[in-house]
Amino acid sequence: MKNIWKKACAYYPISDNARQAMLAEMHIMRVPRNTYLVQSGVLDHNVYFIEEGITRSVFHKDGTDTTTWFSMEGDITFGMYSLYHNMPSVESVETLTDCTIYVIPIEKLNTLYTQYIDIANWGRVLHQETNRIMSHIFVERLQLSPKERYECFLTHFPGLLNRVKLKYVAEFLGMSIYTLSRIRSTK
Repeated sequence: MKNIWKKACAYYPISDNARQAMLAEMHIMRVPRNTYLVQSGVLDHNVYFIEEGITRSVFHKDGTDTTTWFSMEGDITFGMYSLYHNMPSVESVETLTDCTIYVIPIEKLNTLYTQYIDIANWGRVLHQETNRIMSHIFVERLQLSPKERYECFLTHFPGLLNRVKLKYVAEFLGMSIYTLSRIRSTK
């Protein structure tokens, strides 16, 4: 769990006791690429900690997919509605590479929040930081040119561009694959 703990502790320090308690509630999964961890319309009861690999959150509507987020080594992913509201997810989470993932049931994570203040604070800070980044990306889509959005993507997700399909990046940035290719060719 090297990648997970490294990134988790970058947000907030977690004691060894809390780490051991969290690890005791998790199980490891090896998941092949192109697998849905979370499916839209389904209530998912887990939070997924990515040790190795990449996932994307994707919104499906009328036969069109829109990538809304990427998660990679050290990140967590989940069905937002399932985690926050105990409702079916509106987005799917798909593995883009083979992944090694640690899974914890939401119920167990919520119990750990009540038992370990450092886990509760880590979760709060992580969600605040992710919300901040998502808010910036939302505003960037509305206010920045395609080239500026691409440059911000490189900052927010360093090293990701060469690991995922360009069509997913284009979807995420709200531009066509042709626009993205043209921007990349001028670099």
